[in-house]
Amino acid sequence: MERSCRLLDHYLPPGEGFVLESLVATTYQVDFEFFEEELLATALGVRSPVCRLKAFRSELERKLQKTEVSVLYDLGGCNRLARLSPRIDAVPVVSRKLHSKISLLMWIREDRTGDAAPDRRMRLIVGSANLTRHGFRQNYECVVSVDYGGRISPPRNLLTTAIQFVQQMGAESNAPQLSRQLATLAVQAALLPQGTVGPDDAVALVAADEVVPAIRNLWAAVSHETPETVMVVSPFWTEGSTAPEALFRLFQQLGTPANLELVCCGQRSADGQSWLPVFDSSLAVDLKKRVSSRLFLRPALPDASVQHSVAATNDIGDELEEKEFAARLGTANGNNTEVQRSLHAKMLIVDGRAGSILYAGSSNCTRRGLGLGGPSNFEAGFVYRLTPRQRKQVSDLLAFAGPATEVHADVAPLTVKPPSDEETTFVPRFLSEVVASGTVIRVHFRETVPTDLVLLMPIPARMDEAGYWLVYRADAHGQPSAEDVSVNLAACERCDEHLNALPADPSGQEILPHVFVEVRWEGHAADFPVRFDDKTRLPLLLVGRKPTEGELIEYFLYGTEPDAWQEGSGSPGEDSKRPTTDAPIDTRRILAYFIRRFVQAIPGIEAEIRRAGYSRASLDAALRGPTSPLELAERAYASLARAATPDQPAKTPTAVGFQLVEILAALLRCRSLVTEFELLDCFEPVIASCRKMLDTLASEQPTLQQEGFRFYQQRILGDAK
Repeated sequence: MERSCRLLDHYLPPGEGFVLESLVATTYQVDFEFFEEELLATALGVRSPVCRLKAFRSELERKLQKTEVSVLYDLGGCNRLARLSPRIDAVPVVSRKLHSKISLLMWIREDRTGDAAPDRRMRLIVGSANLTRHGFRQNYECVVSVDYGGRISPPRNLLTTAIQFVQQMGAESNAPQLSRQLATLAVQAALLPQGTVGPDDAVALVAADEVVPAIRNLWAAVSHETPETVMVVSPFWTEGSTAPEALFRLFQQLGTPANLELVCCGQRSADGQSWLPVFDSSLAVDLKKRVSSRLFLRPALPDASVQHSVAATNDIGDELEEKEFAARLGTANGNNTEVQRSLHAKMLIVDGRAGSILYAGSSNCTRRGLGLGGPSNFEAGFVYRLTPRQRKQVSDLLAFAGPATEVHADVAPLTVKPPSDEETTFVPRFLSEVVASGTVIRVHFRETVPTDLVLLMPIPARMDEAGYWLVYRADAHGQPSAEDVSVNLAACERCDEHLNALPADPSGQEILPHVFVEVRWEGHAADFPVRFDDKTRLPLLLVGRKPTEGELIEYFLYGTEPDAWQEGSGSPGEDSKRPTTDAPIDTRRILAYFIRRFVQAIPGIEAEIRRAGYSRASLDAALRGPTSPLELAERAYASLARAATPDQPAKTPTAVGFQLVEILAALLRCRSLVTEFELLDCFEPVIASCRKMLDTLASEQPTLQQEGFRFYQQRILGDAK
C-alpha cells in the first residue's frame, strides 16, 4: 500500500524515458472528457494545456497514435458519451453489471539502444473510483496501485488475476485491440518473476463472491479468536425485506465480532443542527435484534481533510450516485462556498488483538457487491493482512468517519432514510457493436431489434447544423431482425434531428465517421460508441483534414506539424502558413526544387521510423499514420491526377516513380535494422502497398518501362522484397 496521494498520480509514468504503450481500464461509469483531458494527458505526458484546445488535441492524438487505450464500462451506467478521440476503444458490457475499477498500464522505455531488450514496466490499479471527475477530485475514495518491472517484484499472481478478470469482462466483445492488449499483457506478466508476498503487499485480488471467504480464511490464519471489531465502509447497503438477514449472515461469517461499525453516507439533519447517517433505521434495528454485537452507525463527514473552496457543479458520477449525493449535500449545506466530499470508498476491516485484515475495492455492501445471494457484479478488490504501520495508515484514511451512534434494539436511531433506487435506465442492450472501416459502418445486433429503432450518426463537419447520417431505420428494413447491417456513408441518406431528409453534401469533403451513434427506440434515446479497428489510417483529427504532399515533406524535413484544423479538402489555400522564400520565384512550384526537398526529407523519414521502433503500436503509427511514408507515397501516387497547387508543382510519371522507389528504399533500409519479429510484421503491408503502387504506375506509364528507369530501380531496390 502506498501513502495517500492524488489519484491522478497513480497514472504518472514510472520514470524518465518511459512512454505509455497500453492502457486497459474497467469502470462502472466513465466521463470521457475527464478521461481524455486529465487522466490520459497525465499518463501520456501531454504538455499543451487544455485551454489551448487546438494544440492540446493535436498533441494528445499524436501520442494516442503510439499507444493502445481501451475502456470497458457498464452500458447501464453510462448512456451518454462525450468521447472525442476515435483512437480510444469504448467497450460497453451488458452481460453482468460491470462495477469493478481496474486499470492495467504498460510503459516501455522510448530511448532503448542497439539490440537491448525492451524495458517495460507495468502497473495495476484497483479501487473504488470511477473514471469521472467526481471519482478523482471530489469523493472519498480508496485506490491502490502496484508496480511491476525493474527491481520491483511484488506477487505476480495479483497482476495475472487482474488480467483474467478483465478477460472475463471483455469476453462478449469482439474488439481486436482489446484482445491484443490483454494477450500482450498476459505475455509480459508471464515474464515477470513469481515474486513473494511482502509485509506491505496484498495477499489476493478477489471478485465479489470471493471477498467474504478470503477475509474469513485470512483471519483464521491470523487468530482463532473472535474479532473485536468489524468495520464496513460503503455508500450503499442491502435493501428490501431480506436485507437484515443478508447482513446478519455476512457478519456471522466474519465471526460475530464484539463491535460492528457501519460507515455510511452522511447528511445534515432537517434542523441543520447535526450530521446524521444515511441509513434505514428499521434495517439497523432489525439487524441489532439479530446480532449480539454492539452496533454503531458512523456518517461520513462532508469536509474531512479538505480545504474549503468553491464547489464544482455539473459533474456526473457513478451509477446515478452523484445525483443522490448532490441532492443530499444541496439540502445539507447552506454555505455554498464550503467544499464537501461524498463517500464512495468501499472497505471492510476486521480487527483483533492478533492483527487486522482489510478489503479495499469496488464492492458495496450489497447482495450483488459481496455475493450475498443471487447474481453478483463484476467486482475487484485487494485483501491485505495489515502491518501495524498499515493499520495506522488506514486509520488516518478513515478520518472522514464521523462520531458513532449506537443502535439499540428498542429505539430507532436518528437517521436519514436512503433514497429509493427506483429509477430505471433504458439502454440499447440489443446492440452488440458498431464498427467503422473507412466509410463503411457495420452494425451488429445482439438480439431482435425494436420495431421503431433508428440509428443516427452525427456528421462531424455539420455538427453546428445538426446533420446526421441515417444509418438504420427499422421501418425501412422491413421486419427487424438480429442480422448485421452494413452502410456506406458515401451513399447514406442524410437527415436532421427530426429525420427530415437533407440534400447531399456538394462540397466533396472527405467522409469521416463520428465516434458514436445516437440510438432511438420506444421513446428512449442513448449514445452507443463506434469502434475504429484500423486507427492508423485515421486523420490526426476527425474534424480536420489530411496533410498535403508538400506538408508531409516539410514535416519530415523540418518537423513542421501540418495544420490539421484548417478547413478544406486537403489542398492548402493561398493563406496557408508555410516557410517563405526571399527569391523572386516561388520554388515550391518548380518540380526540380520540389523533388530536391523530397530527397532532403528522406533522412527525416528514416529517423522518424527508427525513433518509433520501441513498440508495435508506435512503429505502426509511424509507418501508416497520417504523417507517414505510406501517406506520402499515396499522396505522390495520386498527384499525377491532380493539378498544381500553391505548394506543389505539376508532376511527371518519372518524378512520381522516383519518389516511390526512394520511399521503398528507405523502408527497406529501416526494416534491415529491426530484429524483433513482431516489429518486422509492421513493415510488410506498407512495403507491399508501395510496391503495388510502383508496379501499377510502371505498367501504365511507358516512360517508366524504358531501360533507364528499370536500371535505376534495379540498382536502388535490387531483388529485395
